[in-house]
Amino acid sequence: MDQKKHFICTHTWNNQEARIEALNFMKQMTDKEFFDLLRTEKAETLQHWMGEDDFFFCHWFAESEDAIYESLENSGFSSLMITLPSEMPRFVTQYDIKESVMDSPNIIGPET
Repeated sequence: MDQKKHFICTHTWNNQEARIEALNFMKQMTDKEFFDLLRTEKAETLQHWMGEDDFFFCHWFAESEDAIYESLENSGFSSLMITLPSEMPRFVTQYDIKESVMDSPNIIGPET
C-alpha cells in the first residue's frame, strides 16, 4: 500500500448547470455526509473551501492523484467539474504545532 500524501485540489465547474446540480445536491448534506461521501481507502477530503466564485478548493490526503479522481468518480462529482490536484510536500497547521524543523519541499533540485 502506498503512503498517503497531502494534496490541494483546485476545482471548477464544467458549466453553470453542473454548478447548480452539485450545489442543490450538497445543500441537503451535513458536513459529515460530505466528508463520508468523498472518503475511500486511498483518498479522503480533509478540508473544503467554497465561495461564490467559479473556483473552489479542497485539501485531500491521498495515495495519488488517481486516488482522488477515483473518489470523485465514486461520488458522482467528477462529471460536474474539472479538478487539478497538486501534491504539497509541506503541510503545517496551527492545530498541530510541532517543535521540529518543518519539512522542506525540494525547491531547487536534488542536493549534490
